[in-house]
Amino acid sequence: MSRAEAQDDRAGESALTAPDPGVAPDPGVVAGQGAVRSPSPLWSLGLFRSELLTTFRRWRTLALLAVLAAVPILVGIAVKIETGDGSSLGGGGAGGPAFISQISNNGLFLVFTALAATLPFFLPMAIGVVAGDAIAGESSAGTLRYLLVAPAGRSRLLLTKYATVITFCLAATLVVAVSALAVGALLFPVGDLITISGTRITYAEGLGRALLIALVVAASLVGIAALGLFVSTLTGSGIAAMATTVGLLITVQILDQIPQLDALQPYFFSHYWLSFADVVREPVYWDDLVKNLGLQALYAAVFGSAAWARFTTKDITA
Repeated sequence: MSRAEAQDDRAGESALTAPDPGVAPDPGVVAGQGAVRSPSPLWSLGLFRSELLTTFRRWRTLALLAVLAAVPILVGIAVKIETGDGSSLGGGGAGGPAFISQISNNGLFLVFTALAATLPFFLPMAIGVVAGDAIAGESSAGTLRYLLVAPAGRSRLLLTKYATVITFCLAATLVVAVSALAVGALLFPVGDLITISGTRITYAEGLGRALLIALVVAASLVGIAALGLFVSTLTGSGIAAMATTVGLLITVQILDQIPQLDALQPYFFSHYWLSFADVVREPVYWDDLVKNLGLQALYAAVFGSAAWARFTTKDITA
């Protein structure tokens, strides 16, 4: 996005910082000093809404969501072609994404398969791009100083940026889930669900499990979101921040597959990502799910604090 486009995206925010001619100046302000007013909650909501609009109307963001929506379509069509003659899927689907061999029996499994296929790379890559661009992209476009004219201060702006990235996490996950749900219902039979444990649950309960899985997957991305935001505060180049975040994602994924590092792997943010499969058990197996959520909260706290410490002491020159 060019500097002119970025400034146009922020044009609507000038109303938040412009003084109201109908409001008398604060009598407690000494002559020669600017009046500083604490931002109201409505102002904060307005900033958050502006950030959401700016993020979700970018062509890059729309392209990322389109790619994520296309993954379940491609998987569904591939499975439909493979099983069109009534045969099983490639010898039971060994080596493919989790649940892929069950899709032809129940289209709801396409939701689980699509999330399992996109979670290792596509979903976190999209989050890394958005998070990495959150601060560095504003700096490279020349709009960061413009944003800081607002009375919110750096802490509130950083929190708003992170809230926007978290919202994108949820939106991206739901795009995958809804696309898979629609394709699964169109191409395959739907009905009662056979869980991993071999028990049968109703389709309505299966939909509830699918929604829970989508929420768990979205929550699994808050760690990479915080990491990307921290990286974004370290540089003034949006491209460099995005590339660094995605590079760290790939590096961690590789390290998580090396057997010699098994003592460290439980501390990698991606280690428990696929634990959402335990939601399809009866009863639900919570141990790894809780470990995953706790690990994501730890990463969010550590790298969120690091991002705050960096951003609040950083010299803003653009």
